[in-house]
Amino acid sequence: MSSTLGPRTGTAVPLGFSVVLGRLMLGGLYGGLLAGAWLLLVTEPVMRSALMVEHARQTGGAPAPHAHLVGRTTQLFGGVLGTVLTGVLLAVVFAIVMGVLFAVAYTAIVGVLERRDVRPDPTGLALLLCAGMFVAIALVPGLKYPANPPGVGARGTVTNRTAIYGAVLLCGVVIALVTGALVWALRDRGVGSAPAAVAATFLAVTLTGVVMILMPESPDIVPPDMPMSLVVRFRLASLGQLLVLWAGMGLVGGWLLDRALRRKA
Repeated sequence: MSSTLGPRTGTAVPLGFSVVLGRLMLGGLYGGLLAGAWLLLVTEPVMRSALMVEHARQTGGAPAPHAHLVGRTTQLFGGVLGTVLTGVLLAVVFAIVMGVLFAVAYTAIVGVLERRDVRPDPTGLALLLCAGMFVAIALVPGLKYPANPPGVGARGTVTNRTAIYGAVLLCGVVIALVTGALVWALRDRGVGSAPAAVAATFLAVTLTGVVMILMPESPDIVPPDMPMSLVVRFRLASLGQLLVLWAGMGLVGGWLLDRALRRKA
Protein backbone atom coordinates (compact mmCIF):
# COMPACT_ATOMS: atom_id res chain seq x y z
CA MET A 1 0.00 0.00 0.00
CA SER A 2 1.31 3.45 -0.78
CA SER A 3 0.03 6.97 -0.65
CA THR A 4 0.87 9.85 -2.91
CA LEU A 5 1.04 13.42 -1.78
CA GLY A 6 1.85 16.35 -3.94
CA PRO A 7 4.53 18.77 -2.83
CA ARG A 8 3.86 22.45 -3.00
CA THR A 9 5.59 22.52 -6.39
CA GLY A 10 6.33 19.86 -8.95
CA THR A 11 4.82 16.48 -9.54
CA ALA A 12 3.36 13.99 -7.09
CA VAL A 13 5.79 12.25 -4.77
CA PRO A 14 5.00 8.74 -3.48
CA LEU A 15 5.31 7.88 0.19
CA GLY A 16 5.10 4.22 1.13
CA PHE A 17 2.71 3.19 3.86
CA SER A 18 5.62 2.09 6.05
CA VAL A 19 7.01 5.65 5.88
CA VAL A 20 3.61 7.13 6.79
CA LEU A 21 3.22 4.59 9.61
CA GLY A 22 6.68 5.25 11.02
CA ARG A 23 6.30 9.03 11.01
CA LEU A 24 2.86 8.96 12.59
CA MET A 25 3.90 6.43 15.23
CA LEU A 26 6.75 8.78 16.17
CA GLY A 27 4.18 11.56 16.37
CA GLY A 28 2.06 9.33 18.61
CA LEU A 29 5.04 8.61 20.85
CA TYR A 30 5.74 12.33 21.19
CA GLY A 31 2.08 13.02 21.94
CA GLY A 32 2.09 10.28 24.57
CA LEU A 33 5.16 11.76 26.27
CA LEU A 34 3.53 15.19 26.28
CA ALA A 35 0.38 13.69 27.79
CA GLY A 36 2.52 11.99 30.43
CA ALA A 37 4.17 15.30 31.29
CA TRP A 38 0.72 16.89 31.57
CA LEU A 39 -0.33 14.07 33.89
CA LEU A 40 2.67 14.67 36.14
CA LEU A 41 2.42 18.46 36.25
CA VAL A 42 -1.33 19.14 36.06
CA THR A 43 -3.39 16.05 36.89
CA GLU A 44 -1.25 14.58 39.68
CA PRO A 45 -1.74 17.44 42.19
CA VAL A 46 -5.52 17.21 41.78
CA MET A 47 -5.38 13.42 42.09
CA ARG A 48 -3.37 13.69 45.29
CA SER A 49 -5.95 16.05 46.82
CA ALA A 50 -8.75 13.63 45.88
CA LEU A 51 -6.86 10.73 47.48
CA MET A 52 -6.56 12.73 50.70
CA VAL A 53 -10.30 13.33 50.74
CA GLU A 54 -10.94 9.63 50.13
CA HIS A 55 -8.57 8.64 52.93
CA ALA A 56 -10.21 11.05 55.36
CA ARG A 57 -13.59 9.53 54.48
CA GLN A 58 -12.39 5.98 55.06
CA THR A 59 -10.64 6.66 58.36
CA GLY A 60 -12.91 9.36 59.73
CA GLY A 61 -9.94 11.72 59.80
CA ALA A 62 -7.92 9.38 62.02
CA PRO A 63 -4.31 8.51 61.19
CA ALA A 64 -3.75 5.39 59.15
CA PRO A 65 -2.81 2.16 60.97
CA HIS A 66 0.96 1.70 61.45
CA ALA A 67 1.46 5.35 60.57
CA HIS A 68 4.67 5.29 62.61
CA LEU A 69 6.10 2.70 60.20
CA VAL A 70 4.90 4.16 56.91
CA GLY A 71 3.49 7.67 57.04
CA ARG A 72 0.31 8.49 55.16
CA THR A 73 2.16 11.07 53.09
CA THR A 74 4.53 8.33 51.94
CA GLN A 75 1.60 6.04 51.20
CA LEU A 76 -0.16 8.73 49.20
CA PHE A 77 3.00 9.66 47.35
CA GLY A 78 3.69 6.02 46.48
CA GLY A 79 0.13 5.46 45.35
CA VAL A 80 0.06 8.59 43.24
CA LEU A 81 3.50 7.89 41.79
CA GLY A 82 2.45 4.38 40.77
CA THR A 83 -0.75 5.71 39.23
CA VAL A 84 1.08 8.46 37.37
CA LEU A 85 3.75 6.12 36.00
CA THR A 86 1.06 3.71 34.89
CA GLY A 87 -0.81 6.59 33.27
CA VAL A 88 2.32 7.74 31.43
CA LEU A 89 2.95 4.22 30.13
CA LEU A 90 -0.68 3.80 29.07
CA ALA A 91 -0.64 7.21 27.38
CA VAL A 92 2.43 6.24 25.33
CA VAL A 93 1.00 2.83 24.41
CA PHE A 94 -2.37 4.38 23.54
CA ALA A 95 -0.68 7.04 21.43
CA ILE A 96 1.35 4.45 19.50
CA VAL A 97 -1.76 2.32 18.85
CA MET A 98 -3.65 5.42 17.75
CA GLY A 99 -0.68 6.28 15.54
CA VAL A 100 -1.15 2.98 13.71
CA LEU A 101 -4.89 3.56 13.22
CA PHE A 102 -4.15 7.17 12.33
CA ALA A 103 -1.69 6.05 9.63
CA VAL A 104 -4.28 3.74 8.07
CA ALA A 105 -6.91 6.49 8.00
CA TYR A 106 -4.41 9.06 6.75
CA THR A 107 -3.24 6.85 3.90
CA ALA A 108 -6.81 6.02 2.88
CA ILE A 109 -7.83 9.69 2.81
CA VAL A 110 -4.76 10.71 0.83
CA GLY A 111 -5.43 7.92 -1.67
CA VAL A 112 -8.98 9.15 -2.24
CA LEU A 113 -7.86 12.76 -2.55
CA GLU A 114 -5.16 11.79 -5.02
CA ARG A 115 -7.71 10.14 -7.30
CA ARG A 116 -9.57 13.45 -7.26
CA ASP A 117 -6.37 15.32 -8.12
CA VAL A 118 -6.30 17.00 -4.68
CA ARG A 119 -2.96 17.11 -2.90
CA PRO A 120 -3.39 18.22 0.72
CA ASP A 121 -0.77 19.70 2.99
CA PRO A 122 0.39 16.82 5.22
CA THR A 123 0.51 18.86 8.43
CA GLY A 124 -2.93 20.35 7.83
CA LEU A 125 -4.44 16.96 7.04
CA ALA A 126 -2.80 15.38 10.09
CA LEU A 127 -4.12 18.12 12.38
CA LEU A 128 -7.60 17.91 10.85
CA LEU A 129 -7.69 14.15 11.29
CA CYS A 130 -6.44 14.42 14.88
CA ALA A 131 -9.06 17.07 15.63
CA GLY A 132 -11.80 14.76 14.37
CA MET A 133 -10.47 11.87 16.45
CA PHE A 134 -10.20 14.06 19.55
CA VAL A 135 -13.82 15.19 19.19
CA ALA A 136 -15.10 11.66 18.54
CA ILE A 137 -13.01 9.74 21.08
CA ALA A 138 -12.47 12.29 23.85
CA LEU A 139 -14.72 15.35 23.72
CA VAL A 140 -18.15 13.81 23.03
CA PRO A 141 -17.82 11.04 25.67
CA GLY A 142 -16.20 13.52 28.06
CA LEU A 143 -19.12 15.93 27.81
CA LYS A 144 -21.65 13.26 28.76
CA TYR A 145 -19.53 11.20 31.16
CA PRO A 146 -16.58 13.30 32.33
CA ALA A 147 -13.72 11.66 34.18
CA ASN A 148 -13.96 11.54 37.96
CA PRO A 149 -11.11 11.68 40.48
CA PRO A 150 -10.41 8.95 43.05
CA GLY A 151 -13.14 8.80 45.67
CA VAL A 152 -15.98 9.34 43.17
CA GLY A 153 -17.80 6.30 41.85
CA ALA A 154 -18.97 3.03 43.36
CA ARG A 155 -17.31 -0.26 42.43
CA GLY A 156 -20.68 -1.86 41.72
CA THR A 157 -21.33 0.54 38.83
CA VAL A 158 -18.14 -0.20 36.88
CA THR A 159 -19.80 -2.52 34.35
CA ASN A 160 -22.73 -0.18 33.82
CA ARG A 161 -20.46 2.85 33.44
CA THR A 162 -18.20 1.05 30.98
CA ALA A 163 -21.13 -0.01 28.80
CA ILE A 164 -22.61 3.48 28.73
CA TYR A 165 -19.26 5.10 28.02
CA GLY A 166 -18.63 2.65 25.18
CA ALA A 167 -22.01 3.49 23.66
CA VAL A 168 -21.28 7.22 23.79
CA LEU A 169 -17.82 6.62 22.31
CA LEU A 170 -19.39 4.72 19.41
CA CYS A 171 -21.87 7.59 18.91
CA GLY A 172 -18.95 10.03 18.77
CA VAL A 173 -17.25 8.00 16.04
CA VAL A 174 -20.49 7.79 14.05
CA ILE A 175 -21.01 11.57 14.38
CA ALA A 176 -17.48 12.20 13.08
CA LEU A 177 -18.03 9.87 10.11
CA VAL A 178 -21.44 11.35 9.24
CA THR A 179 -20.10 14.90 9.50
CA GLY A 180 -17.13 14.03 7.30
CA ALA A 181 -19.43 12.42 4.73
CA LEU A 182 -21.59 15.56 4.67
CA VAL A 183 -18.58 17.80 4.03
CA TRP A 184 -17.39 15.48 1.28
CA ALA A 185 -20.82 15.44 -0.41
CA LEU A 186 -21.18 19.22 -0.23
CA ARG A 187 -17.72 19.80 -1.65
CA ASP A 188 -18.50 17.38 -4.50
CA ARG A 189 -21.50 19.54 -5.35
CA GLY A 190 -19.40 22.67 -5.53
CA VAL A 191 -20.38 24.13 -2.15
CA GLY A 192 -17.75 26.50 -0.75
CA SER A 193 -15.60 25.70 2.27
CA ALA A 194 -17.33 28.18 4.60
CA PRO A 195 -20.94 26.98 3.95
CA ALA A 196 -19.80 23.35 4.17
CA ALA A 197 -18.09 24.06 7.52
CA VAL A 198 -21.23 25.75 8.85
CA ALA A 199 -23.43 22.86 7.76
CA ALA A 200 -21.03 20.31 9.26
CA THR A 201 -20.85 22.22 12.55
CA PHE A 202 -24.64 22.45 12.76
CA LEU A 203 -25.01 18.72 12.06
CA ALA A 204 -22.32 17.74 14.59
CA VAL A 205 -23.76 19.96 17.32
CA THR A 206 -27.28 18.69 16.67
CA LEU A 207 -26.29 15.02 16.76
CA THR A 208 -24.17 15.57 19.87
CA GLY A 209 -27.14 17.23 21.57
CA VAL A 210 -29.35 14.26 20.71
CA VAL A 211 -26.79 11.90 22.24
CA MET A 212 -26.55 14.05 25.38
CA ILE A 213 -30.33 13.93 25.79
CA LEU A 214 -31.02 10.28 24.97
CA MET A 215 -28.16 8.61 26.81
CA PRO A 216 -28.79 7.80 30.49
CA GLU A 217 -27.11 9.83 33.18
CA SER A 218 -23.98 8.59 34.91
CA PRO A 219 -24.78 6.22 37.80
CA ASP A 220 -22.05 7.80 39.92
CA ILE A 221 -22.84 10.61 42.35
CA VAL A 222 -20.23 13.01 43.68
CA PRO A 223 -20.06 12.46 47.48
CA PRO A 224 -20.84 15.52 49.61
CA ASP A 225 -17.35 15.49 51.13
CA MET A 226 -15.69 15.79 47.72
CA PRO A 227 -15.37 19.49 46.75
CA MET A 228 -17.03 20.13 43.40
CA SER A 229 -14.21 22.49 42.46
CA LEU A 230 -11.78 19.57 42.83
CA VAL A 231 -13.94 17.38 40.59
CA VAL A 232 -14.16 20.08 37.92
CA ARG A 233 -10.38 20.63 38.01
CA PHE A 234 -9.78 16.91 37.58
CA ARG A 235 -12.21 16.69 34.66
CA LEU A 236 -10.61 19.64 32.89
CA ALA A 237 -7.13 18.23 33.52
CA SER A 238 -8.15 14.85 32.09
CA LEU A 239 -9.66 16.43 28.99
CA GLY A 240 -6.62 18.67 28.58
CA GLN A 241 -4.36 15.62 28.74
CA LEU A 242 -6.17 14.05 25.78
CA LEU A 243 -6.07 17.34 23.89
CA VAL A 244 -2.29 17.55 24.39
CA LEU A 245 -1.90 13.96 23.21
CA TRP A 246 -3.84 14.45 19.97
CA ALA A 247 -2.36 17.87 19.23
CA GLY A 248 1.17 16.58 19.73
CA MET A 249 0.49 13.60 17.51
CA GLY A 250 -0.95 15.75 14.72
CA LEU A 251 1.71 18.44 14.81
CA VAL A 252 4.75 16.19 15.04
CA GLY A 253 3.39 13.47 12.75
CA GLY A 254 2.39 16.01 10.10
CA TRP A 255 5.73 17.81 10.38
CA LEU A 256 7.65 14.55 9.94
CA LEU A 257 5.56 13.64 6.90
CA ASP A 258 6.17 17.07 5.42
CA ARG A 259 9.92 16.64 5.87
CA ALA A 260 9.76 13.19 4.27
CA LEU A 261 7.95 14.64 1.27
CA ARG A 262 10.49 17.42 0.89
CA ARG A 263 13.33 14.93 0.93
CA LYS A 264 11.55 12.84 -1.71
CA ALA A 265 10.98 15.92 -3.84
